[in-house]
Amino acid sequence: MNKELRLSSYQESWVTEFDTIKNFLDNILLNLHEDIIHIGSTSIPSLKAKPIIDIDIVFTDNLDKIIKVLENNNYEYEGTKGLKDRHAFKYKLNNLYEHHLYAVLKGSHQYHNHLDVKRNLLNSSKNRTKYSTLKEKLIKDNKKDRALYTNNKTELISQILMEERTMKTIIFAGGCFWGVEAYFKMIEGVIDTEVGYVAGPGKTTYQEVCRGAGHTEAVWIQYDSTKVTLKTLLDHLFNIIDPTSINKQGNDIGVQYRSGVYNYTDEELLKIQAYIKEKQPLYRKPIALELKNKEQFYRAEDYHQGYLDKNKNGYCHVNLTSHKNVK
Repeated sequence: MNKELRLSSYQESWVTEFDTIKNFLDNILLNLHEDIIHIGSTSIPSLKAKPIIDIDIVFTDNLDKIIKVLENNNYEYEGTKGLKDRHAFKYKLNNLYEHHLYAVLKGSHQYHNHLDVKRNLLNSSKNRTKYSTLKEKLIKDNKKDRALYTNNKTELISQILMEERTMKTIIFAGGCFWGVEAYFKMIEGVIDTEVGYVAGPGKTTYQEVCRGAGHTEAVWIQYDSTKVTLKTLLDHLFNIIDPTSINKQGNDIGVQYRSGVYNYTDEELLKIQAYIKEKQPLYRKPIALELKNKEQFYRAEDYHQGYLDKNKNGYCHVNLTSHKNVK
């Protein structure tokens, strides 16, 4: 008899449970693997999920040894299940939190799929809502049809992957997000924007951020990289901020007004670091741009979205015509 599909609100304990499993795997695998990554819905704060932790063991070689070690430590090897370079394992005891374990070849199609879906869901509140709504509907309609659940979820994941690979995203912080969003909406090649909060402890509100919750006001930017490059977007960011200023832009002072770049890929990080190094000689003080990855972006309240479109005389610390200075 099939077990009923379950859906749970996000549990902060999933982070601790993952750490426990990771420590166990690190201890038995020693140096056979490259990394152990928390993937899937339980790795995305605020996202509803089946209460089963998905974990990738990332490897470059030693697969046979990894399989043998896992089998000697109460894992059953289930093969690739038709997915190249992804090897599934089932844990046979109940002393660890229920989890799905995969050994995934670094750089493979499956490796990038897992990371790209996670990055998209961390960045996009719209896709998080779509994903949660779909899972809720599927489980409500039929709690036992795993094939229906998997097929429909896979279809949405395919859409997310297509979006992630055809349209790039980046998150910028540069003071009050009203002006930063209004500025970047004018840049050719920018497809969509959303204001919100990033790099802080959990879901928050504008009032909490203003009281010092720890997040920074930020703008999620989706762009067509065939029309505008990451370098050009960085040129525009530096055009509207003082990159040496700490917790301050314009007249706005506070930790929520720090500047930063968030949720880039590994390749993009190298470009961002090279850009900062190139720009540093132009400033007397050190560039103080915060760089953080894999941070959850929390969409701000509706009245903040497109604020200066709705409030033409609203406060803005950015010179909105200065985008013409960037070539």
